[in-house]
Amino acid sequence: MYDDFEGSLELGAPVELYTFTQGTTNWYYISGATSVTLNGREYEPIPIERNRIKQTTDIFKDSLTVTFPRSNEFAVQYLGFAPEEVTTLTVQRGHYGDPDEEFVVYWKGRVVGAKATGNTIEIECESIFTSIKRPGLRARYELSCRHTLYQSGCTLDPEDYEFASSIAAITSSINIEVTGANGESDGYYTGGMLVAPSGASRFITGHTGSVVTLTRPLAELVSGMAVSIYPGCDHLKDTCLNKFNNLDNFGGFPYIPIINPFNGSSIA
Repeated sequence: MYDDFEGSLELGAPVELYTFTQGTTNWYYISGATSVTLNGREYEPIPIERNRIKQTTDIFKDSLTVTFPRSNEFAVQYLGFAPEEVTTLTVQRGHYGDPDEEFVVYWKGRVVGAKATGNTIEIECESIFTSIKRPGLRARYELSCRHTLYQSGCTLDPEDYEFASSIAAITSSINIEVTGANGESDGYYTGGMLVAPSGASRFITGHTGSVVTLTRPLAELVSGMAVSIYPGCDHLKDTCLNKFNNLDNFGGFPYIPIINPFNGSSIA
């Protein structure tokens, strides 16, 4: 059993299994020199390292850094554009020689970033507990709308505002010319999003004529590809009314006094 080997100075031969899952694709690695087959999956031995697993009162500090050789198939994808899908990591711990082949889940989380240093790539992961931490009160008493466009509170259906078109040209990695986007006034799509056929999306930071500017590149985009773009919102009352006719769901307080009535200071 795992406990027998884990507590033994003579029998213990600890080894860790690393399972990375990205959509329907999986990578299986083992920290030891010999492969292990568990539940029909073979874990490939590679020179993989990690920092110490911590448990503190601050779950955002309980991160894990896994170091790969620069040539590793899984890690090398982070040298270009970050994958569109969330990548999760499960670390299991067991022992060579355990007849029961019992491995326990030692750590679980998701990949949040990566950096290359020399001949290695460091994959930064955060604990799974960060995804289940409940936020406190998020609503703010403010002039502009506090709701996220097309999400709960706002209630707008993005499909009602979809503009299906195609890419006329790619002028730079983030500047995309969309056929027909000049049919709306400049800025109409600023704050909106562009969605590719795969479902991958990018936030639109600017719109001039037929060109929309994205927050970051989307590698799959090519000239002639069908895409959809959606208008954005600046979260102001007049925009909510005149652009979306959604004033009933406006989440701001536009009539807050600009001057504090108690001491005369500005509260805008």
